Amino acid sequence: MSPREIDAREVVKIDVLATADDSSRADEFLERCGLGSAWVVHIRTAEVLGRVRQRVALGTFDERACTCVTLRLDRPVPVEPGLRIRLVCEDDATLTASAVVRPWSG
Repeated sequence: MSPREIDAREVVKIDVLATADDSSRADEFLERCGLGSAWVVHIRTAEVLGRVRQRVALGTFDERACTCVTLRLDRPVPVEPGLRIRLVCEDDATLTASAVVRPWSG
């Protein structure tokens, strides 16, 4: 695939690598980013609600540095691997994380 052929898809589930924007709140981010937790997801100009379906560590990396999160979005949004997005805790807008969409599986 050439650089001009981006594999964008309209999806309701995305896997991302996420990092708390404020490293001093990384433990709080991990506590709040549990199964079923709600996050406002900023994808380009779209703002959608996403719920955590799964969170797992990235190999041997410390989760406070980077964690893998699977989100179920409340509506389809076009994304592609490598796209950067922002997560905002639904009930605490000061708790945010930056994330990048992981490559499509399968």
